[in-house]
Formats: sequence, structure tokens, C-alpha cells
Amino acid sequence: MPFRIRQFLLLVMLLCCVIIGMRVYIEIAADKRPEGVGPAQEVPGQLPKFVLNDIWGEPTPISKWSGKPLLINFWATWCAPCRREMPLLQALHNEQPENGIQVVGIAIDWLPDVESYIAESGISYPILVGQEDAMAVSGLFGLEGLGLPFSVLAGADGQILTVYVGELAGEQIAAMATISAEYASGRSDLAAVRERLREL
Repeated sequence: MPFRIRQFLLLVMLLCCVIIGMRVYIEIAADKRPEGVGPAQEVPGQLPKFVLNDIWGEPTPISKWSGKPLLINFWATWCAPCRREMPLLQALHNEQPENGIQVVGIAIDWLPDVESYIAESGISYPILVGQEDAMAVSGLFGLEGLGLPFSVLAGADGQILTVYVGELAGEQIAAMATISAEYASGRSDLAAVRERLREL
């Protein structure tokens, strides 16, 4: 085999090892991140406008679901806590006619990996996908770096009720649904709702 070809193959193998090593490191780091870091201290006021592609490559504005309470969940296929909470989000999505919350996932990941995971897991709520653009969207809510999973709860009026960094437990999701319903019905005002959600 010519020397240049051997050099090229060696370089490709080395690059593959570096990429695999980085993915393993990121996944281990995600597993070691404290679970349920909690609500962010600063809650943005209004849901920002943004557009990301869905899994079919169609540009989709978040305003597609305007007029509905939203639970937006930032995740990635390599993030173990993200994968653990997604069945709970799917259960919430299945109950949508009762609680009115629209779940929207935003994958900060590569589309082929996202497509494979969705096919394997049976997730049926809407998923938007991006890399740098999805990271930029997460920054609109105050997320810095790879703090995944990361969830945003917004009212039907577009007011952001809470942002939460870390893995959500079933009881937290249930409480979010209850408090969101109280806000939608007018039984609780915005300040009270934000305070209660901050305590989750």
C-alpha cells in the first residue's frame, strides 16, 4: 500500500477515535451532572420567536403552537438523563386533551441520530432539530453550554412560567401540568404561578 494512502487512513482512524472519545466524554459528563438542578433563578418574560427545522426538514416556527400552554424540552440522543425523562414527556403528550399542554422537543443533535432514536423509542410529540441554531435558541432562555436536559414551561398567552435545568421527575411534570391548568383558568396569577414553580 502506498505510503500516502497509509498516512491518510491513519489520519482518518485517529480522527474517528477523537470523535468517539469526545462523545463518550460528553455522555459520561451528562450522567455525572446533578439530577434536577432546579428552576432557573431568572425567568424570561415572554416566549421568544424562533424557527427550527422539524425532523422532515420543514422550517417550523414555535408560533405554530401559539394559544396553547407549551412544555419545550431541549435534549440530545447522547444525554442519558434526557432519555430517561422522555417517556414521562410522552405520557404528558398522550394526556394532552385533558391538560392542554403541548410538548415540543428540541434536539441539539444530528438529524440521523435523532431519527433513529425516535424510531426506537416511539416518541410521537413534535421534535425540532438543530446544532448551532438549536444551541442559539436555548441561549434565548438563558442556557449556557451543554446544560441538558433543559425545559421551558409557557402559558397559552406566551408568558414563560418557569425554566428548569436538569432531569424532570414524574411528580414535577404532574405539578407543572396542574399549576399550568390553574394559570390557564385564571385561578392563579402569573406571580403566584412562577413562585410555586420555582419551588419544584
